[in-house]
Amino acid sequence: MSVARTAWHAAVLACVALFVSIPAIGAGADTYPSRPIRFIVPIGPGSSGDTMTRTFAEQLRKVAGQATLVENRPGAELSLGTQVALSAPADGYTVVLISPSATVINPLFVKDLPYRPEDLLPVLNVTRHVAVLVAAAGSPYKTLGDVVDAAKRDKGGVSLATYGNSYRLGALDLARRAGVRFNQVPYKGAAQAVADVVGGSVDLALIDIAGAAPLVASGKIRALAVAGDQRHPLLPDVATVQESGYPGYSLYVFIGFAIHAKTPPAVAGKLEGMMRQVMDDPALRAQLAQQSGGEVVGTGSKEFARLIRAEAVRYGELARQVGDGLP
Repeated sequence: MSVARTAWHAAVLACVALFVSIPAIGAGADTYPSRPIRFIVPIGPGSSGDTMTRTFAEQLRKVAGQATLVENRPGAELSLGTQVALSAPADGYTVVLISPSATVINPLFVKDLPYRPEDLLPVLNVTRHVAVLVAAAGSPYKTLGDVVDAAKRDKGGVSLATYGNSYRLGALDLARRAGVRFNQVPYKGAAQAVADVVGGSVDLALIDIAGAAPLVASGKIRALAVAGDQRHPLLPDVATVQESGYPGYSLYVFIGFAIHAKTPPAVAGKLEGMMRQVMDDPALRAQLAQQSGGEVVGTGSKEFARLIRAEAVRYGELARQVGDGLP
């Protein structure tokens, strides 16, 4: 890894170390919220993160007694939407969806990143999602082994759609372990990536399992391997990447919410309290689990900050292994 990338990694670790738990509610939060709360989703529609945000925002509306708005702002590897959120006043009325891409991967790979990781204050970790490798229903690839064999015969000839740097870095890690190179094709969101797999524009896609499972069930795409530590209940007959010959490989992505770090502590604390109240609803948790196909977490600011620090270490090591290979 280059000296510049090493410097970026050190900066990310320093930044996420500043993430602290949100202080208790205090004076100044009496009138919050008094107007609509806006959720910025920095990826396109069709992903589990987008669906989850809309479900969560609707429930928060009932708790907060104010309207909630959801706005998709995809682009620039999640940087565009994140910057849009951070450009809004730090008053607790703008919430942004965050993932490893926005918090710890972009600072490693994206030049001239328009925000700093420490500008984000994590509030709630909602879900953890596992990825799955898929192909078109009529594809000649029926297993991960078929894909690897083809990629070895034709270097760079197998195209792989991904969206967000979490999935792109995960694809590079898989290629490294298999000793092959994929022709990675970047997308802004899962919907178009899957549509192009179905239409034959790209051979494969590495996406979250929630978006893939209904299409697998309908026969539009074929699941080749799940990137979890064990088989997934949505696709119980599909082998894991580890079972397919690559022990230790997994690709999980956390999805949660953050606000501007300069938000008054009393307001930030009240927002976290309302979000935790939403997560305490068993029906909502069941709905999120069904929609996302992931594990519902629901931990608050302190635990979420701890996870982000750990992810910074993990992704930093992975970045050193794969080098500067993101498309």
